[in-house]
This record gives sequence, C-alpha cells and structure tokens, in this order.
Amino acid sequence: MKKVFYLVSMLTVLSLVLAACGAPAANTDSADPGQSGAAGLEEAPTEAPPADAAVGNAGLQTVDLAGPPMEVGSKFLYVDGTVLIAVPGGPFTMGYNFADNPEREITVGDFWMYSTKVTNRQYALCVQAGKCTPPDPTNAPSFSDTKFTNFPVTGVTHTQAAEYCGFVHGSLPTEAQWEKAARGPDGNIFPWGNGAPTCSLTNYGLCKGQTNSVNDYPDGKSFYEAWDMAGNVREWVADWYSPVYNVESPVQDPLGPELGEKRSVRGSSYADSANITIAAHRFSLDPAANAEDVGFRCVVTEPTYFAPWCELVGYAGIGPDGSPAECTPTVQCNDVNVNVEPFCDPQTQNTFTIVTFEMSNNPPMDWAYDAPGCNPISGEQTPTKDKFLCEPPGSGGTATTTGSCTDVAGCAATCPMHYTKDGDKCVWDGSGTEGTACLPGATYDPLTQCCTATPGTGVDFGLCPVGFYELGGVCVPNPTAFVDTASAPITIIPSCIDPTDEPGDDPGDPGGGEPGGGPCPPPQVLVCPRTAPCFCK
Repeated sequence: MKKVFYLVSMLTVLSLVLAACGAPAANTDSADPGQSGAAGLEEAPTEAPPADAAVGNAGLQTVDLAGPPMEVGSKFLYVDGTVLIAVPGGPFTMGYNFADNPEREITVGDFWMYSTKVTNRQYALCVQAGKCTPPDPTNAPSFSDTKFTNFPVTGVTHTQAAEYCGFVHGSLPTEAQWEKAARGPDGNIFPWGNGAPTCSLTNYGLCKGQTNSVNDYPDGKSFYEAWDMAGNVREWVADWYSPVYNVESPVQDPLGPELGEKRSVRGSSYADSANITIAAHRFSLDPAANAEDVGFRCVVTEPTYFAPWCELVGYAGIGPDGSPAECTPTVQCNDVNVNVEPFCDPQTQNTFTIVTFEMSNNPPMDWAYDAPGCNPISGEQTPTKDKFLCEPPGSGGTATTTGSCTDVAGCAATCPMHYTKDGDKCVWDGSGTEGTACLPGATYDPLTQCCTATPGTGVDFGLCPVGFYELGGVCVPNPTAFVDTASAPITIIPSCIDPTDEPGDDPGDPGGGEPGGGPCPPPQVLVCPRTAPCFCK
C-alpha cells in the first residue's frame, strides 16, 4: 500500500516556546510586588489588551525563565502547549441578579489560568502517559479524529478533569477564580464586555450547532485574554455546588463547600441561548457524569515548575512566541474517495466486488488506501486512481483511504528563543532555565537542564502548541483545510443465482421468462466479467 503523509502527527516532539508577554492591558488589578518573582520588570500596562485575531498565542514576548511577571497581559507558554494568562489578585464583582449567585464583591489571590479549554490532543497525551483514562466515546465521538485535535475534550467526569490538571501540576479553578477570569476586575456581564452576544463573539445557540476549535473567537476573549469563557462547551470547576455558599459573609479565595451532591459547572455551550452566555450563570452536574458539551481548563501556581524540552519542532507563520511570520504557510489538502460495487458473473456463477480508490484536488500527491483481502487489478493503477478485486474466500472488512496536506508555500521551520537550529530540529541552548520537573514519561537531564522522552516508556510527546498542527515536521497555524478520509464496507453478493429462477431461463434475459426470474439479485448492475461478455444488468 502507498504511504500517507498525515496532516497531524500525534507522535512528533513537543513544540513549546517558554514565553510571556507584556501586551498593553488595563491594570485595574494591582499585583503584589512580592509575588512577581522577577526584579526590574516593567510596570504593569495601563490599557486594555488588544483582541488579536492570530492563532491565540500572538502578542507573546520572550522573557527569561526565572518567571514571567504577574501582571495583566502577561502570558507564558506551558509544558503541554497551553498559553497561560496571568490573573493578578484583587477584588472583583461576582454574581448577578441570580438566586444562587447574587452580586457581591469577592477577592482572590494571584493565579495563572489556561487561556483555552483543554483540547483533545492535550488530553490524549495524558491518556498515553497512563495518567488519565479515555473520555466516554458516546460524548466524545471525535476524540481520536485528527481533524478535531484542537477542539475541547468532552465526555470526561469531574475526576477525569481533575486528574488531567494534576498531570500538569495544576488544579481545576475554583468558581471565584473562573468567574474573575471570565469577567475581569469590573465584573463585565459577558467575557468580552457588556454587549449582547453575536456569532462573531462566541459559539452559542444556532451559530454552529457543534463544538469548535478552542481559539476560533478572538473577539470574544475576556479582559485577561481567556478564550471561550462563554460558548463552545461548559466547564467543570473545583467547587461542590451550593446555591447559598459564600453569599451572606463572603470570604477571600472561597473554595466552595466541603461536601455536596453535585459539582459546579461554569460557562455555556454551543447549544445554549444568548442569556445563558452571561458569565455569572451557574450550573451543577453529578461529578460521576459526563456530557458532550462539558469540558474544562486548569489553573497553575508555578508556571516555571517544568524544565524546557530538549528538542522542539520548529514553527512557520506567526510563532508560538508571537514573533512575526517570516513565511506564511498555505496549507492545501487533497480529496479522497472510495467506491465499492458488488457484482456477479452469470457464466461462472461467482460473486466479486470491485473497490475503486480515487484522489483529486492535488497537490499533494501523497495518499494511502487499503482493501483487506483484495488484490490489485493489473493495469488499473494511476497516480490518482486504483482498483481492487475482492472475491471469496478471504475478502471482507472495510476499505479505507486517507489523503494528506502540504504547505504549498514551502515555509522553512523557525526555532524559538533559547533554541538553535540543528538540521531539522530545534535544540535547547541551556539558557534561562529554572524548572527541573518533567511530565510523566519524560526524564530531566541535569547536564543539559531539559526534558526528553524516556526511552521504553511508550510515551512520545507529540504536540504542537494549542492552535497549531504538525505538517511535514513543522508546526503551522490552524489551517482551514484538513486531511480527508473515506471508508466503505466491502460487500460480497452471497450468490449469483436467483432462488426464483427456473431451469432453462436465459441468463442473458434479466427477466428469465418467469416472474421474479433473472440470475442477478438486486442491486442489479451492468458488469463485464473478466472472461465473459456482459449478461447481467
């Protein structure tokens, strides 16, 4: 069979750039100087952060790994490819005119939050490392589909969500943390402000009718630049649900009730109406349950806890560190198709099936196909078409074909800060490191001060940053085209003989001279057998 060049490789080296930014942002919150972890940093910006429309990582500026500043607009690309956003401590307006969330002032401390929901690709890494269990396939039907790697993982229970956050040395956010990140210090009604939702701000109601990539709505980001705090899927948070908790006498950094029957769920989903997108809305769910429109995100307190990766995949286009595009990728994918036609040979009374694979819209020319138990038909092969003969015994199963994608612009890979180009790899140069921990399945090398996959563990950290896909050994921004796949069951007609056929019927006469006669059962198709003229139709 021909080899395929897949759009997304789940088994490439993790592409991460450890970075943070000082994009202009309103500093209504005041960071505690004693907690910033870095001396001589610029003062916190005073204007609201721009709603950049790039992949979701634009605006990052590289800083030393001693620690990014805890100030509004600061970002840091984390170990699993997520961009962390800084949420400085301080008071904010929590609640609205809801019975279980009345308006009041709540104060929380500093924390770093995932700017996006945890994706299918990130969660798959935890499953591969043996630290997470797979989501419920009923409520996560696209979990293993490479077209949906940057979509939020769904079909996970509260425990599964918490286990992933523990895997990356984090935790689920509390309700207070979640609502502050969604509303900002001034208590915006919606994540983007106080204006009504539209399909250009969030995925709700009838906008798409299904989940979307976690960074599709740059104009809907919150004050702290958190994506999808409304729409797409709802999110598990840490608290047990109580309708009256922390209402009468609010405390700082509320953790929720000690026990309860249900866990709190925040945010809204693609199926919710406009009024549900209000950031103060609360929901609850049995922690052992899962749903097709519930995911999660994490918070962390030590963004530099992990050491950098020893080798990275380079990037093209706007870099994960926000660097300008030296070359803009143009991703083009081909289309593939499979057609299965069962036939009968009236002379030999044998049955067989012809499987035809076709590829179009090229370049690229790479594709793959397979017809289990079937044999290629000599002389029917071309670069864009192939045919197989399937006949018993030994044939059956499913015919499959997979296309591929390529960057027709031919952009070369660029290495991020602290990495040097070594052939087709980006290698850590040993500068600016502080963390010494590695994810399970990776090993820290004290000489090089970086992490690499541990041989023999079966764990290969194959992730580009969130919003990027691996294409030909290069991480490219979220493309508009995806690798195409097709499949069809191989059906063999049980018999060429119609049980109602009478002796003496002419095999060349579909009617057979008798009601219901004829040697070809439905569906009746025109076929020219390999060694005989056409009889059946």
